[in-house]
Amino acid sequence: MIAPRRFLPSVNSLLAFEAVARLGSATQAARELSLTQSAISRQLKTLEDQLGVALLGRQGRQLVLTDAGKSYVVQVRDILNKLAQASISARTNPTAGALNLAILPGFGMHWLAPRLRDFAQTHPEVTVNLSTRLHPFSFQNSPFDAAIHFGKEDWPGVGYLHLMPETVVPVCAPELLGAPLENAAEILTYPLLHLDTRPRGWSRWLRALGVTQDPP
Repeated sequence: MIAPRRFLPSVNSLLAFEAVARLGSATQAARELSLTQSAISRQLKTLEDQLGVALLGRQGRQLVLTDAGKSYVVQVRDILNKLAQASISARTNPTAGALNLAILPGFGMHWLAPRLRDFAQTHPEVTVNLSTRLHPFSFQNSPFDAAIHFGKEDWPGVGYLHLMPETVVPVCAPELLGAPLENAAEILTYPLLHLDTRPRGWSRWLRALGVTQDPP
């Protein structure tokens, strides 16, 4: 059952509040939403009057969130995102559902994307929405149905399906090496590139080859 109408603010009021909360200015929010500053102010007043609580206050010339506003804006953004996703799904695929999938950028670009065409031909009734996520997140507080994740099975509250093992090899520009390395430890004499998503990637690779020294 839907909540009583008096507890359901208009989408325009929520959009105005979210924009002001993010930008800290009614003028900038008005510019982003193609409205006048007075229209933004009216939307904010209507929202606060409807809720019976102050969501924003002034700090100098900037609008800042109250404690109630900080809590409320998190939920508002989640609701607006879910509403947008539902609208996109209804418009692009009105006869079926959607699969909202969180992916790692490299995996999505090089492995998953080339295979989506075959999936779309086999399952034309399913719309696949992809978004990148680098770290585990709460499915309860996100619009995702599943995630493709690299790492150990240490993500709480989820079910796992193992996709494939991984083979890791170091690569470099050909002109960087004058001759092949004689052993894995020699790689420590060269500059190493690190990924934020795998801060200990080099250490694990070296230890697998018997090198205990950590990379710089």
